[in-house]
Order: sequence, then C-alpha cells, then structure tokens
Amino acid sequence: MLSAQQIKELFGIHRNTLLKWEKEGLLQPVRTPGGRRRYRKKDIEKLLGICEEEIEKADVILYARVSTKKQEEYLRNQIERLECFAREKGWNYEVISEIA
Repeated sequence: MLSAQQIKELFGIHRNTLLKWEKEGLLQPVRTPGGRRRYRKKDIEKLLGICEEEIEKADVILYARVSTKKQEEYLRNQIERLECFAREKGWNYEVISEIA
C-alpha cells in the first residue's frame, strides 16, 4: 500500500490527480484506521496503462508560454523539451506557443 506522497515519488502523479480518479470511480483507496488513503501499486499501474493507451490514440497539443519577449530563449527550450517528450512517447502532436 502506498501513500499519495509515495505515488508522487514513484510515478510523478499529483495527489489532486489521485483524488480526481477516485471521484470518477477509476481508483478506490483503502482507508487506514486514521482515515488516511492508501493505494495499491497494481491499481495505479493498471490505471496508468489505461491512460497511456488513450493518449497514444489521440493527438496531443503541446503548449508553451513565457511572459515577456526577453524570455524567448526559455520558450524555445520549453518547446524543445516538450517535443522531445512527445516523440519519445510516439505521440502525434501540434505545438502552440505564445509570448504574453
């Protein structure tokens, strides 16, 4: 059984995502006697498999943004990292970027 913090460390999944999945009926935590949520590792792994399959079938929008023209180099770096990640996952993607 894993805590939300342990899941974040292992899988990079935020606590709010776990709560959303619970609300949607996708994940059922086990409660400790103190009322804290604990999650089964196999449930998380199964759910991640489902999520990755859905993403692989879809086109993905990569969004990058900076606040000023002076940060244009940061914008290019963001786009490069996002594109690299999307290529590694084998996703079809489109980049949307802006300088606010």
